[in-house]
Amino acid sequence: MRSVVTTTLALVLASAWLTSAAAAPGDEPGRYKKQGDKCVWDANDAGPDQCIPGRYKKQGDKCVWDNEDMGPDQCRPNGRYKQQGDKCVWDANDAGPDQCRPRPQPR
Repeated sequence: MRSVVTTTLALVLASAWLTSAAAAPGDEPGRYKKQGDKCVWDANDAGPDQCIPGRYKKQGDKCVWDNEDMGPDQCRPNGRYKQQGDKCVWDANDAGPDQCRPRPQPR
C-alpha cells in the first residue's frame, strides 16, 4: 500500500512540475540572452532562454543567492519550491522534490 501512495504522490508532483514548466515560457514576451559573461533580459526577442540569471553559491558554510552571477548552482539551501495557486514559492521549512520551478523575473 505504501508503494502505491508513494508512486501516486510522485506522479502528482511530476505532473504539477511539468504543468508549471510548460506554462512558464508563454507567461510574457521576451527571453534571457547571453551577452558576454552577463545574462540579460530582451523583451523584444523570442525563443527559449539562453541562460538563467543568478545562482546559489557557497559562502563559507552558507548557501546564498547571487543575482549577478550565472552558471550551475554550487549548493542548494534547505527547502523546496512549492506550487501555491498560480505561483511557485520557496518554502525553507519543507523537504522533498520541487513541485515547480520559478521563472526569473526580468531585471
